[in-house]
Amino acid sequence: MSTEEPRRTLARLLRSSQAHAGLLSAVEEFPFPLAGRKVDGHAHTAWQQVEHMQIAARDLVRYCEHTDYDHLAWPEGYWPESAEPPSGEAWSESVRALLDATEQMAQLVEDPERDLYARAPSAEKASHHTLRAALILLDHNGYHVGQLIALRRALGIWPTE
Repeated sequence: MSTEEPRRTLARLLRSSQAHAGLLSAVEEFPFPLAGRKVDGHAHTAWQQVEHMQIAARDLVRYCEHTDYDHLAWPEGYWPESAEPPSGEAWSESVRALLDATEQMAQLVEDPERDLYARAPSAEKASHHTLRAALILLDHNGYHVGQLIALRRALGIWPTE
């Protein structure tokens, strides 16, 4: 059975949502001055969400590629210390790193030379493979995209329908 179509489908979903709104629409044109704004009813700022997402995305890619992978400490390794980005450049870099890591995962999935079911190089369990990591990233991004959109609505910066 060919894996070509499932690979294409998963890579397409990582790159752009087939649902209401996806990762790109949640982060694009997010105004930097509001990235560190705390909002009642929301546990995290946009900076914390995006920085967390990019750290997790890069971590999942490393997990799939490196034999010397070492997991980050939970939760401190996956969340920024500050609620506010240190600069506009840091905010832009975090958004870019998130999009880049998500694209890297899409490319791993699309690579016909990569066995999607082969154990990740440093994994202890056979079920920890590239397909699993890609699905975790897709699920994780979807969860936090929903939170970012809710935060944008609360901040009054989400387009009305």
